[in-house]
Amino acid sequence: MTKLYLIRHGQTDQGLNRKYCGARDVPLNETGCRQAAMLVERFKGCAIDAVVSSDLKRAVQTAQIVFKDAAIIKRSRFREMDFGVIEGLGYDEARQEYADIYEAWIHSPMTVTLPGGEAFVNFCARVLKGYHELLAEYENKHIVLVAHGGPIRAILCDVLKRGMNDFWSISQDNAALNVIEYHSGEDPKVVVMNDTGHLG
Repeated sequence: MTKLYLIRHGQTDQGLNRKYCGARDVPLNETGCRQAAMLVERFKGCAIDAVVSSDLKRAVQTAQIVFKDAAIIKRSRFREMDFGVIEGLGYDEARQEYADIYEAWIHSPMTVTLPGGEAFVNFCARVLKGYHELLAEYENKHIVLVAHGGPIRAILCDVLKRGMNDFWSISQDNAALNVIEYHSGEDPKVVVMNDTGHLG
């Protein structure tokens, strides 16, 4: 059996202030570091074969705190989407300044590319290519992937056989844990999703 643990990174100042961060390489804030530390207990006694992370700082820091003795394998395919012109804007600011395209992006994301950003369809293709490569590389292993809300949503949409237009309907909180199991000859099973019980 292959088991994949998906972890969203801890809080950043941009996330705290409800701002789009995307491709910006920002660190965890103090709360984010504490959130990551609270995940340590969840993995006590778990045999982990590989710890993979997006190469952006907030994901790498989270991985390093949770798995302090592990070698962290950094993969750019698992970076967050580049949000283009709305990077650094608050959610309400983005909705007001780019009203028409923003609403289309939320309700029908596969048809939209934010100005200056990454096409949603290209983002999903890059993440899912990395995801399938990971499963092939670590077949019958227990793997951790520390990433961002966007890549984790894309993977969950794929596993749950939901179209990517359902992308925004999947919640992913800071330092949330998701677990997927893969048994030979069967569809993968999401056994834990957006679990933040460790945060108290």
